[in-house]
Amino acid sequence: MTIAPAHQAIADATAREVVTVAGRVVALQVEPHDAAPRLTARIDDGTGRIEAVFMGRRAIPGIEAGAQVTIEGRVSDAEALPRIYNPRYWLS
Repeated sequence: MTIAPAHQAIADATAREVVTVAGRVVALQVEPHDAAPRLTARIDDGTGRIEAVFMGRRAIPGIEAGAQVTIEGRVSDAEALPRIYNPRYWLS
């Protein structure tokens, strides 16, 4: 079992930087079966929200509403919320 690394507040995550953030999964979105597989988890830490987008997956054991997670990856500037595509993740 690996231990999640130290993390920063989601509000402090800036575009194009590699960050590690932690929070609770507050929403999940799964692409329908006629589209390319993609699972999007919206994560909230009380300072802000970020989306973790897992391409090629429709489900990941442990990634569910209410789960505490830590994610790490490069922040992408997105329409509404910052996103990290295919992040490394740790379940708490």
